[in-house]
This record gives sequence, structure tokens and C-alpha cells, in this order.
Amino acid sequence: MNGFGAPERKTRNAQGSFAVERLAIFGGKPVIPRGRVTPWPAAEKKHLDALRGVVDSGKYHRVNHPIVSDLEQNLARWTGKWQVRAVGSGTAAIHIELDYVKERGEQVVTAALNWPGAVGPITINGLQPVFVDVDMSVAGIDQRAAAERFNPDVAAVLITHLFGNNVLVPDGRHAARAQGIAVIDDICQSIAAAKAIVGGSHLDADALALSGNGAKHLGAGELGFVITEDADLIAHVDRVSLSSSSRSGARIFSPLSQGYNYRPNVFSSSIAKLRVTEMDAQLEIRRDNSNLLWEMISDLAGILPLFDPSDCDHSMLNFPLRIEPEALGFAPGPAARDFVVKSLQAEGVPICVWLTKPVFEYLPEIRNNWNAADFPNTMKILHTMFYVSEIAPPNGSELMHLYADAFHKVWSALHKQGPEIAAGAISG
Repeated sequence: MNGFGAPERKTRNAQGSFAVERLAIFGGKPVIPRGRVTPWPAAEKKHLDALRGVVDSGKYHRVNHPIVSDLEQNLARWTGKWQVRAVGSGTAAIHIELDYVKERGEQVVTAALNWPGAVGPITINGLQPVFVDVDMSVAGIDQRAAAERFNPDVAAVLITHLFGNNVLVPDGRHAARAQGIAVIDDICQSIAAAKAIVGGSHLDADALALSGNGAKHLGAGELGFVITEDADLIAHVDRVSLSSSSRSGARIFSPLSQGYNYRPNVFSSSIAKLRVTEMDAQLEIRRDNSNLLWEMISDLAGILPLFDPSDCDHSMLNFPLRIEPEALGFAPGPAARDFVVKSLQAEGVPICVWLTKPVFEYLPEIRNNWNAADFPNTMKILHTMFYVSEIAPPNGSELMHLYADAFHKVWSALHKQGPEIAAGAISG
């Protein structure tokens, strides 16, 4: 197939002899049976019971619902430091936080490797995004490049923590503080960044934005959180996001409201409230699964984790990896990654490629203001990165072993026929 036949690998069977195994992408038997992987958010009966409790209450959207206030308090206690306000989404949280600091300047510095939902609020607030490249060692904003762009017109630096990574960048935070620039952390994919992760201390930030989206750690649907120590920001959340109700329960049409109507979803809050009580256990399983999988595939040529899976502070929303095309017999570019992804998916591994372009190319209003070639590290990651998506409970070590078997099966074929696969993948 693809002009060079179906790659095979030799594997030892139960009797100790060798069997020849064809890649599933070319018609072979997948390593992982259909239905073996449990997709997040892995709903259980207790989640259905929580939703039923909201239905029984008859209050589906009230910001003053006890479920919402309990969730905020529980999450605040879990972080160990911050005050919390629930809003409609992580994007809404970023929008409100930038709205609060926009009088400081006209620009927001952030990474070109980013999520449109994080960057969109910059222009929605009438601010100008200033993009910088990422640091390959942290897969996050290059703090030196960011500091070079700091000036009196910068209102904030937006630090996005993708895939569960912690982007500490202490020098960048210090440089922002020295110039009165607000530090906002998008931890929508990295909930543990709200904990004490900096030598026993919390991040030096004005505000954090967290998501409760179904794919995230809270696995709750549409929900977000403004997290801060600033009481005035907490008051600002209520003022701009509640256009026709108050936290006291009164029906108020405030002349000061900006009408964003970012009220939290009570159904989502009921599920998130349950998740918070189990968050430490969930994070431990995600970390253990990622670390175990990496231990089993780290000997494969040309594959690297995007960040260290053995770091017990990372949230590991999923397990991001990148490959070195040349080590697999491919030319530079995305062809090697794309073939590996298709091959692993065919074996039943839940592999995703999420971002393929620098973030400004997803946003029509600003896409022509920036050139992808000016962000070489961002492009290298975008061309070589993929991630294993299902590492959360109830998936455990047995499934990680199956994932590893699939990786080894694919890499065995690449080792045997890498150049031919490269030629076929590029031409196909």
C-alpha cells in the first residue's frame, strides 16, 4: 500500500516464538480493542444524581444557587490561597480579567502557541495582542522574548499553560511586575497551577482563569472561574457578568453592568462540585499514567515529551509528545507526525492533533498582522506534536501497557521501513 507494501513487525507470542504483525493502518489487527478506552469525562451515576438535584431544585441558572457558592468555596479551599468566582467559561474569565486591567495599556503580550479562546478576549476588549515565540524547554511563553516586548503601553502578559503544563517563567513575571504590567495566567488546561507549585508558593499572578469544560479536569460542561486575591476584581466579576440578577438573589438591572451575562451554569456546577472533592486523586492518576507510559516508550528513537511527565506538579490534562522527523527517516515538517498519528489511531490509541497553526491564524481580524515564520519554535512544535488524550481515570496501568505496545508496534515498522513510509506518507 502507498506503493511500498504493508509494514510488519515481529512480536513474541505466548510460546516464545515470533509472530509477524501487520500495522492496523494497513489492515492488521489493532492492539487496543474497540471500547477498551474510557473517554473523559467518564460519567458515573453520582453525576446523574447531581444533575437530578438541580432539576429538583427548579433553579437552573441562578448565580446565587447554593451549588454555585459551595463550588466556589470548595475550589478556593482546594487551591489554598485564592478567592474564586464562577462564570460561564474559561474564555469568559479571561475576558473579564482583561477588562479589569485594560486601563493599564493598549497591548497584551502572549505566546503564538495558544488557544483562540484564550487570545480572542484580547481583541474583544479592544486591546492589541503582541505575540512572542515559545521556549522549547517549557512549551510555553519565552519569558525573555516577552520581557523585550514590555513597555508602558502593555496592560498585561497572558501566560497560557497548555496540556497540563506549568509555565513558571519567574523572570518574565518579575519583569512585568517592575513595569506595572498585570500578570494573568490561563490555567484552563492546568488546574493544579492554582496550587502551591513554586517551591511551596503559589504563582505570582494578578488573576488566573480556569475552565470547567467537559474535556478539562473538572469535566463539567460549560463553566469557568476567575481566581484572584484582588477583592476589587471579585467585585468587578459580579458587576460586569450579572446583568439581571445579583449574588444576593435580588433581580437587579444595574446601570453599571456591561451585560456580559457570564452567569455560571448550575448543571455544570453540580458536576464540578463533585470533581473538586476528587481532584487530587484524579491528578495523581493522570500523572502516574503519563509517567508509566513514558517509561515504557522512552527508549523509542525520535520521540520526546513536551514537558517532564515525572514532575509531580504538572496537571497532565493529556500526555503531549513530539517527534524528531529526521530520526524516523522523514524530512522536516509535519509528514512524520501525521503518519505516526494515523498509525497509532488505527491501533486504537486515542491520539489527537489539536493545534496546527499559530493562534493568530485562527483569528480573522488579526491573522494578516503576523507571520508564522517569525515564530520558529512555535512552528516546530506545531509540526511535530501530538498527544495521548485518555490518561484520566478509570483508565489505568493496564491500558497504558496497551498504549505502549501500540507505540512499539508502529516504531518497529518505522525502523524497518522508515524511508519507504516517509516517501509514501509524503506522496499520499
